[in-house]
Amino acid sequence: MSQLEEQHVESLSSGPQKLQLKHFVWSEDEWPAIKHNDFTKEYDIPVISLSEILQKPEDDEVYKNVCQIMVAAAHKWGFFKLVDHGVASEIVDDIKICLNDFFNLSMEKKMNGSRNGSLPLGYSASNLDYERNLPWAEILQLLQSPQQVVEFWKRVYGDDHHQALSNAMIKYMKAQEELGRIILKMLAHGLGLASDFFTRNLTEKEAVMIRVNRYPPCPLPEKCLGLGSHTDPHTLTILLQDETGGLQVLKDNDQWFGIRPVPTSFIVNIGDTLEAWTNGRLKSVVHRAVLNKESHRLSIAYFISPASTTEIESPPELVDSEPNPRKYASFTWGEFRKELLMQKRVVGKTALDRYLMYR
Repeated sequence: MSQLEEQHVESLSSGPQKLQLKHFVWSEDEWPAIKHNDFTKEYDIPVISLSEILQKPEDDEVYKNVCQIMVAAAHKWGFFKLVDHGVASEIVDDIKICLNDFFNLSMEKKMNGSRNGSLPLGYSASNLDYERNLPWAEILQLLQSPQQVVEFWKRVYGDDHHQALSNAMIKYMKAQEELGRIILKMLAHGLGLASDFFTRNLTEKEAVMIRVNRYPPCPLPEKCLGLGSHTDPHTLTILLQDETGGLQVLKDNDQWFGIRPVPTSFIVNIGDTLEAWTNGRLKSVVHRAVLNKESHRLSIAYFISPASTTEIESPPELVDSEPNPRKYASFTWGEFRKELLMQKRVVGKTALDRYLMYR
């Protein structure tokens, strides 16, 4: 073990244990082979603009065409970049400023918003629930609940100074909710389903969660990860990231490739629940976050999920005896979420694979 790995990591030591760099070193088979800013033209996810369709009716040919493009991207890549999405730039700017200011606070101040009995989600440095392969990240998780958002920011900044921060996050969540509905309607339309096939199940606001990761500069990015290889278990993820780079996606040939940041864009990816719901027509793809030595990276993921009682079962339109037999046994989102909580850590695509009807 090198002397470097014996160094203490104050910025991620929020608990009684003073962590050393060695606690964040991952298994050798997980070490990234490409850097955070390695991008290629051959492998990069499609860019989709909504500029021409936000005011179009569903029977418009331009709208239909963009829906088909979106479905094709979600089938081949499981990811796409969304530009001209209609979310006001000030909403995006405000949430980034708000969150970077928060992460720049002292650890003592940030820990005022740590998880506890009355605030089951909140701030944590890394994730000590994991026994090994700790993520090199500061993490903030909150439900889409104005009450929980306000409580969190009050704990951190006090009754007199939280309002602007609470408002910034609530406005951002509301904008993401509206954008998510647009995307899910377009995907349903492109699949030949009723446009509200997915959105009519989005009846529990508190089934929706925002997760913010800030990855500090890492002295050993070739052996550490901000977030290990996983798929998102939810229905849909809308990700806002800064321009640092670090998101990598696993292609079918088991090769990793980096997602080049595009200013003002969102990255959208399909979750396990939506893959099962569409009988595999839309793909939930393994991805991870890698690190760098020079700069922080901020990512804000908005996870959309249906109501707990929603039955996740492919509709007949997407199931054929040949060539598309039913791939997944049905389950409810509540059942799936409960199993995830018991499992604690998703590695690769392990969460969804348990529902495969054949291998």
